[in-house]
Amino acid sequence: MAKLYFTGIKHSGKTTQARLVAQLLQMPHADSDDLVLSMIDSPSVRDFYREHGKDAFMEKEKEAVMAFASANESFILSLGGGAADNAHLMRFMAQTGRIVYLARAEKDMLPVILKHGIPAFLDPDDLEGSFSRVFAKRDSIYRDMADLTIDLGPYGDREETARMVMMKLKENGYA
Repeated sequence: MAKLYFTGIKHSGKTTQARLVAQLLQMPHADSDDLVLSMIDSPSVRDFYREHGKDAFMEKEKEAVMAFASANESFILSLGGGAADNAHLMRFMAQTGRIVYLARAEKDMLPVILKHGIPAFLDPDDLEGSFSRVFAKRDSIYRDMADLTIDLGPYGDREETARMVMMKLKENGYA
């Protein structure tokens, strides 16, 4: 078994796919936001981020992932969409496991993200432009750092996508 870090742009399906694939492979699964939430005194990670800022959040995210990875021999861990901005965390993941980038096309992402409200990393006065810039930066980092990039295609059946992800993991010796 392996330590697998599922990365991707916000709302790309990381947590859903990590949970489903972990069930299929009978591996432990966790989500970094849940790990962070267990370490902080805040109603949500979004509230913590707003109140304490990006740097404080990234430090907590790194601490939470390091503690989880150290305590478990194998797992699938889904990361927040902004993990690409956390260089220390990305280096840690590269040193301790396999980074799996669950990629989706930029054109498919923004409508899904906006269904959940405008996230702090987007400029409300330039939603498309700011998303395009963030997407380009994070996509480049994830592609550079990933041991495996899996193109999930347009949103579709979650279970079918999980079987495809599992097949790609097996083909590459990660499962």
